Amino acid sequence: MVLDGKAEDGIAIEQTAGMYDVSVQWRPFLLRPNHPREGVPKPPDTPDNPRVGARMKQMGMDVGIDFTGKCDRAPNTLWGHCLLQHVLETKGAGAQNELQEAIFRGYFTDGLYPDVDNLAALAARVGLDADEARAVLHSGQYEEAVTKEATGYSRGGVSGVPYFIVNGKPVFSGAQDSSAFVSAFQQLATDP
Repeated sequence: MVLDGKAEDGIAIEQTAGMYDVSVQWRPFLLRPNHPREGVPKPPDTPDNPRVGARMKQMGMDVGIDFTGKCDRAPNTLWGHCLLQHVLETKGAGAQNELQEAIFRGYFTDGLYPDVDNLAALAARVGLDADEARAVLHSGQYEEAVTKEATGYSRGGVSGVPYFIVNGKPVFSGAQDSSAFVSAFQQLATDP
């Protein structure tokens, strides 16, 4: 099974270990495709206008994610998706998943904007070559393919993340409990 997405998927994978062969892959989706590469400034984080609302903060804490709102810019994520695609193709799904987790934590918790230098530093944190990451991003070699794939998802009805695709079939969107993944695994394992 190939699982594309993010939530309690790891718990579901652990719960069904030995029953299914599951690989997590991250596919591109551009929330803000028209933002410039340097992003768009966010309003100041104030009590009257918090960057992370109480509901989102609590939802994150419930699954071990500390949404801080520290990053002062709303990103264009194309570079991040290009690097993730490169890592998937050259190092495999496991390395891609580690990098995605580092990018996610870097932006949402540590406040690191996903520019070339920060992405290269995050790649190094998970044991990848920072110079190779910079070279890949400066080359632009994945930009056309990543943009095309992300546009295809948008045209196909995906309007936000997380969005989960299992074995090439859309399953659900939004944060899910691990039981939703287990049910999806069971259903798709019995489908011809």
